[in-house]
Amino acid sequence: MDSQRTDEQCLAAFVGGDRAALGELARRHEASLLGVASGLLGGCPSLASDAVQETWVRVIRYGHSFNGRSSLRTWLYRITVNCCRDIRSRTMPEQRPDPKAQSAAGCPDPGQVPIIEERDDALYEAVGRLSDSGRELVLLCYHDGLTHKQAAEVLEIPLGTLKSRLHAVLEQLREHLCIEAKL
Repeated sequence: MDSQRTDEQCLAAFVGGDRAALGELARRHEASLLGVASGLLGGCPSLASDAVQETWVRVIRYGHSFNGRSSLRTWLYRITVNCCRDIRSRTMPEQRPDPKAQSAAGCPDPGQVPIIEERDDALYEAVGRLSDSGRELVLLCYHDGLTHKQAAEVLEIPLGTLKSRLHAVLEQLREHLCIEAKL
């Protein structure tokens, strides 16, 4: 296995029959995909794992259709975000009553988003109160070094739209944190 191949070359090799090339892609991207899936799915490791597994299934099924209009990394994130959306729509309630609540399966409530290492409860709660689309923006823009352009490609929205939505989401976070600080 030539670890000097680009992601796109690895995918082409996999599509051409080199099964080890898919393993190389998984080694490069699995941890990052699990991280973003975990954040989008309320920190539930089993749901995040399901989303990433479905991502790889879709890569296996549709890898031949990758058109190169974006980087392969961006394509993988887009698939993962879509898998997370599918899982959320099937398994998670729309309302977030208590950001610190745990389900019977041991998964945090969807409002509980573990994107920070520190135990800053106010920020944790503020991020947890964001809409699903707001959390997507924050996670994609501040997780594992995705640029705004890459995040816009993942979400399939214009860069200007991403920036304006991100600005609004960050303002929501600031407002919530200022209110919390005054209490």
